[in-house]
Amino acid sequence: MPHRQYSLLDWYVVQSKFTQKIPRRIGILGITAALVVAAGCGLANRESSFEMPASASSDSLNLPVSTDASEQMDVLTRLPVYWLENTKSGVFLYREYMDDTRHNEPIGDAIWTLLSADPAGPHRYTLMKPSDEVGVSISNTNVITLDLPAKVFNAHLDEGLSERSIQQLVFTATAAAASSGLLVGETPATVKILVDGKPNANVFGGHRLKDVYERNAKFMAPIWVIDPQFGTSLEDEKVTINGRTTKFDIGTFYSLQKKDADSKLTVITAQKQVIAGKIQKDGSFSIVERLSAGSYKLNFWGMESGSDDKVGEVSSEFTVK
Repeated sequence: MPHRQYSLLDWYVVQSKFTQKIPRRIGILGITAALVVAAGCGLANRESSFEMPASASSDSLNLPVSTDASEQMDVLTRLPVYWLENTKSGVFLYREYMDDTRHNEPIGDAIWTLLSADPAGPHRYTLMKPSDEVGVSISNTNVITLDLPAKVFNAHLDEGLSERSIQQLVFTATAAAASSGLLVGETPATVKILVDGKPNANVFGGHRLKDVYERNAKFMAPIWVIDPQFGTSLEDEKVTINGRTTKFDIGTFYSLQKKDADSKLTVITAQKQVIAGKIQKDGSFSIVERLSAGSYKLNFWGMESGSDDKVGEVSSEFTVK
């Protein structure tokens, strides 16, 4: 059966600004941070079986309510793409801004990038297979339809990873639509996933697709480092660190280390709290640091009452020239 293609000229409705913010909640996940098979950058063997062992007690994971920073509309040449990463607190979605190498249309380009490119972060991945066949349409009620070939879903995944992989598509498609101004009004975007033109297909070895999906907040990472993105090289010694965080009981903290030529790390800032008053209602924040030339590792984490654990810890490495 030939793969279905869509005419974007017939379907796209362009709007100059996107103002809708979708409320979300970080869920309590009774899972461990690791998969049975180690997941690396891009996952060279995507036809294997993967599952999430439930060896961690949900009572030991304390993830508070979170809201997501809105998708930015000023990133004109880059695409928002959501990757999975395993952490001590769970397997979560993390957003990166990726170069647009196709320049066709934003939603299709973002989905193609998710399926075919490598993430910036070395421990981020997708379990879906690459494909150049990406059909996209969007209605005037903000329903995004993705039509993908069956080979994209060939990996055998358990329920937890199936749900997260589908949410990668949902978050990436809705983010691309929002950041490029393709949504109409304030109706939250939803996503319908077709497989070779058919709805409600069985994917990932037995997971049945629903009629339509919206973003599921419980799969979002508690903390993101937005800038500097992993692998970034900066010209200015005045470094602006942008991120978003969940509201933790005790607070959100960060550390900064400098890496020498032998990759030995020297602590610059061991533990410093992000000032609560500097964190916006949507969880976004900015920190300015003056750093000399060199390579750096930046860590963020949250802390909750009654525990010394670093919750949702995430890192980024970058260079100052």
